[in-house]
Amino acid sequence: MGKCANCGETLRPAWKYCIKCGLRVAQTPDDDIPGAIRPEPEPATRRNRVDPMLAFGAIMAIVGVALIIWVAIVVFTPRG
Repeated sequence: MGKCANCGETLRPAWKYCIKCGLRVAQTPDDDIPGAIRPEPEPATRRNRVDPMLAFGAIMAIVGVALIIWVAIVVFTPRG
């Protein structure tokens, strides 16, 4: 068991964070729990392209709102 570098709290080996101050505890590979299931690391690259379905949905929403406004104008405009 070690001490927290920030607040001096006594740490247990299985802790990832200090329970007193919340500082992340640096773990060495020796401290890892054997057989533990770990998530896959996230890829470092991000896509810079726009999702086509998201773009299509946004365009359809704009067209839908414009259509509703046009219908409201046609229906509620007094004819004279």
